[in-house]
Amino acid sequence: MLVENSHSQDALAEAIQTVDTLMATGKYARSLSVMLPYVQAGELDLDLLDRTADCFFEMRDYDNAIMVMRHVTENFPDDAGSWGKLGLMLQTKGELDAAVAAFEKVLSMEPNSIPALTALNGIETFTPDNLYAQRLLALSERDDLDTNRRALVHHALAQIAHAAGEINTAFTLFQSSRQSVAGAFAPAIFDEMVAEQEQMFEPRAVDTDSAVLPKIVFIGGMPMAGTGLVDRILSEHKNVFSVGENAALSRTHGAIRMHLAKTGRPCNYWDWMDQLNTEEIEIFRQYYLERAMGGQVAGGKTIVDAHPLGCLEFALAQFLFPEAKFVFMSRHPLETALANVASNVLNGNAMASRAEWIGKVTRTVYASAFNYAEKLGDAMRFQSYEALVQNPEQEINLLLDHAGLDFDSACLTPTPLCKPENIATSLGHEELTPASQGKWQAYAEQLQPVKDMLGGDRWIDAWQALDDNLR
Repeated sequence: MLVENSHSQDALAEAIQTVDTLMATGKYARSLSVMLPYVQAGELDLDLLDRTADCFFEMRDYDNAIMVMRHVTENFPDDAGSWGKLGLMLQTKGELDAAVAAFEKVLSMEPNSIPALTALNGIETFTPDNLYAQRLLALSERDDLDTNRRALVHHALAQIAHAAGEINTAFTLFQSSRQSVAGAFAPAIFDEMVAEQEQMFEPRAVDTDSAVLPKIVFIGGMPMAGTGLVDRILSEHKNVFSVGENAALSRTHGAIRMHLAKTGRPCNYWDWMDQLNTEEIEIFRQYYLERAMGGQVAGGKTIVDAHPLGCLEFALAQFLFPEAKFVFMSRHPLETALANVASNVLNGNAMASRAEWIGKVTRTVYASAFNYAEKLGDAMRFQSYEALVQNPEQEINLLLDHAGLDFDSACLTPTPLCKPENIATSLGHEELTPASQGKWQAYAEQLQPVKDMLGGDRWIDAWQALDDNLR
């Protein structure tokens, strides 16, 4: 319902339509500027408040996002979806007990809510005899679940089986959940992209104009190799503005290539790099910043961009921001493979649905990283995931120094996304604890196809020698 002095329904509907268009292009700050007058006037429209919270959340203003959703749940206490969204936002902020309470509220209204059950299981894995685990098992036997719901149930049951030591069952269920929602994936594209990178990319020289550019750190690597963890670590720093796992760099790359194609210039992966004039470079620099930051202003802080496979586009990042710093995450390839298979099943990671794809992309990503390291020199840091979780204070200090930031003790306690004390019994999480390492060994047989695609023991041993040298 609307308050008595509200705007007209037609005006509100038109505003929401405008907001949807802006949000679709990542313009969250502008979206808020449209909605806030209505919110401040006291509108109690669920769609309006829902979008307001989404914008704050996408801008990583979690406090305001949660404040809006608490307001929503107070005024629409019977809306289970709002309680679920509040729970996910609280979990992202690390307020795990409050998140659990929100998901429990959903289940009090909808006992068979698969999103709420699986979210709770993600915070702390159920034991097999737990009431909720039994409910998930019963749900798995229903034939009326849509594909996504079934995938979530199988993924949760896989985590439960893993915690119970049922390795074969766990891996089978992980694969089932992954393969049922896998989209199209073409690893050969990455091979072509890196081949051009090796042939054509040369770092752009720093010019006088770069002094006015924002300071940016790009973090990359394989998905689940620790990019998200490092982002959460750096985000705690008082002088960091994180844009998270943002696809703005890839979107900018696509926009540049489309622009050059329309103007009859070379437009393959990297052959366009000497084709743009100064004005065009500035246009695409701003294109990236607008999409990465959603219309916000960093205010002099160091920007952190942590999109995992964005490491393949470090060339573009350096082209637009010649003084940028780069971090490549190095995690045991079989640990990374297992974490990908066991990570959030609806995260769009089609690569994780087939062992040969994981192995092939891993090889390609490391080939790209070695080439970038050679050409970028001190601007790029290889960071060992194992060294980070084994010796966090030393490694975080080195990371901050690489980023040009002073030491901040807050970085030693990044926001946890699951119960840290139970990390040893779960898979697919990046947390700052040694308990997140070594789990692949129990799955060595199941991961053999990944190992074979990588190149067997020889490739793994070469990776290990590299990682040992990073400590």
